[in-house]
Amino acid sequence: MQLAPIEVVDQISKNNFTERYLKTRTPVVIRDFAQDWEALSKWTYPYLKNRAGEQPVDLYGCWLDNEPSRIEMPPVKRSSFGEYLSLLESGTPSDLRIFLFNLFELVPSLLEDFTFPDITNGYLKNYPYLFFGAAGSDVRLHYDIDLSNVFITQFKGTKRITLFDQDQSKYLYKIPFSTHSAVDLSKLDYKEYPALKMAKGYQTKLEHGETLFMPSGIWHYIQYLDSSFSLSLRTLAESPIGKLKGVFNVLVVRKLDEYLSKYYGGKWSDYKLRKAMNSTLKILNSIEQKKAP
Repeated sequence: MQLAPIEVVDQISKNNFTERYLKTRTPVVIRDFAQDWEALSKWTYPYLKNRAGEQPVDLYGCWLDNEPSRIEMPPVKRSSFGEYLSLLESGTPSDLRIFLFNLFELVPSLLEDFTFPDITNGYLKNYPYLFFGAAGSDVRLHYDIDLSNVFITQFKGTKRITLFDQDQSKYLYKIPFSTHSAVDLSKLDYKEYPALKMAKGYQTKLEHGETLFMPSGIWHYIQYLDSSFSLSLRTLAESPIGKLKGVFNVLVVRKLDEYLSKYYGGKWSDYKLRKAMNSTLKILNSIEQKKAP
């Protein structure tokens, strides 16, 4: 794979952001996006335990242990939020994660600790989400099913984030009826997945206080280098077609996959994985034929 560093800006105006990154669907790390947030200093593990430690939460494990072709991932256990935060605080490596966690429905006063920066319009203000992960956990290669733009701000620790534009899907072994890839980027296997050699993407290490803009539909693979958490703010896709595709994915594609997975079980999963491999193989063969004299 060819991975270029993601551009980093210390500060940027709304107009420059719109022209250089939003319209061109280009990722960027913004250092001043969250500079005025009280959350950056207030949201420590002890503080969050004090505010919501008794709340029960679902914990999710290694995605490879789940049926890899399914969109939905079931939790592996349930614990109190405080117990899980103690695990993160200890730095103990684990696959356990919490994602798409709207803690603010449980503790609305936490909404006072951050703002929706005036760098863009159309924030989905009812859906700020928190993501927690222990050291060594990762998030499979995928793109968000609703095709929203995402601003992800890092708290504590460091994440390594790898991104690919949609035009690289042909090399990423996309699983049909999903927004997931069949590959495990933590263990690159070019023998099994030779098309990955042709993929071009971006990579960065996101540090405390930094915000990564991930444009609509971008593929992302996330590794927790140490225990950490992040807050994501979202906006809908810019174009009407993007908005419609996002709604279609959520209301039709996901529901259809859930139904077929339930009805056909492993046969449906095997079919999708074969389809992902065969579709990419056809693309590779076509490229080789074009190269031939």
